[in-house]
Amino acid sequence: MKEGEAPMDGTAGGMDGPRIFQVGMQRCGTTAIALFLGRCGVPCVHYDEGRLAKRIRVNLARGDRPLAGYDDRYRAFCNMNWNAADDYCDAFKAFAAFRSAYGGRFILNTRPADRWVRSVIAHKALRGRREADAHWTLRFGTADPEAVAAGLRAEREAHHRRVLAEIPADELLVFDIESDPPERLCDFLGLPRGCARHWRRENATMNPLGRFLAVAVPSAVKRRIPRHWRSAVKNRLAR
Repeated sequence: MKEGEAPMDGTAGGMDGPRIFQVGMQRCGTTAIALFLGRCGVPCVHYDEGRLAKRIRVNLARGDRPLAGYDDRYRAFCNMNWNAADDYCDAFKAFAAFRSAYGGRFILNTRPADRWVRSVIAHKALRGRREADAHWTLRFGTADPEAVAAGLRAEREAHHRRVLAEIPADELLVFDIESDPPERLCDFLGLPRGCARHWRRENATMNPLGRFLAVAVPSAVKRRIPRHWRSAVKNRLAR
């Protein structure tokens, strides 16, 4: 199944029901949540090569519906951010606009802070040191590793405080991707508990061998590997 496709088994979901917004940070199970929702029959869009975040930014600037261009096709929205050397867009932080336009349910996906920081830095390093340093300098004014780690922690803490303060408790699920059972997702979203079988680890942070292979193997070769095989290999090469 491709990301964003649904449904697989027709057990639940469809376009009926509240909108679902993943509003936690990148590298906190955004892919796992998106694919879980798709397998449960919920039409879900994840990242869309950065187009999702950039569309939200344009829509908000125009005074349009935040998810115009997507909201007629999808019920759930995950990984609404985009990062490059010269620009970035954390559109998932516009949760107040989503709530005003659509209502819905909000998932603050999280994981232990230190592990999250390491994952973000390792993931960005896959793009090469020059691009990573340029992005961190744009974002934090420095590429010093300790300062970047401190900046990431402060950014995450500020975002979590806003989410917890501004989204009512009955509309919000704080979900730790490393320790919480998937049944919590099912209960919060009104999905049958049997859908918990669709939860699995996805796109895990790779160990040094995995990072080396990600850079060394040509993109053309990686594209020819079936998605489910790529996921299995990544998980075997995880930290």
